[in-house]
Amino acid sequence: MTIVKAGFGIVLFSFFLIGPSGCKKNPTTADFEADEPTISLFCNPVSAAGDAVVSASVFIKANNSEIRVFGLDVTFDSRMFQFQEVGPGTLTGGWAAVDGNEIGSGSLKVGGFLGGGTAIPVGSEGTLAEIRFKVTGADYGNGQQSQLCVRQYTDDLSEFKPDSVCATFTLIK
Repeated sequence: MTIVKAGFGIVLFSFFLIGPSGCKKNPTTADFEADEPTISLFCNPVSAAGDAVVSASVFIKANNSEIRVFGLDVTFDSRMFQFQEVGPGTLTGGWAAVDGNEIGSGSLKVGGFLGGGTAIPVGSEGTLAEIRFKVTGADYGNGQQSQLCVRQYTDDLSEFKPDSVCATFTLIK
């Protein structure tokens, strides 16, 4: 039992030290200038069994202008995930709305607007939205990988790169 706890502690420490290695971005944000507005997608957890809830965080950094409204598209494998909800991120907690709607099998529209909240200042870093999915994956085997992707940035996100970014999730059975 002690070995299992120690092993879990090492894995947990490694996760915080080097980040979520199983949740890869494609292409990486390192491909862009440090001061260029970039968008990333991270999933937590990076692997899980059926019925688990996975959160996909839409992360931004280095915006060149205030953000007051945003929109983006999300694609996901509808055989692996069932869309649950969209909530605000660390930068949009006081906004009037951050929400999403499923517009077809494996496709979402996500957006938010300021309302009476505070605009996201220039040069910010943090999350715009938390998108939650329930893992289904019933007809997939152990180790099956699936991607969650964001693209088609609109409104105040139109300057962000890369044009599409994905995170990889692994099913554990």
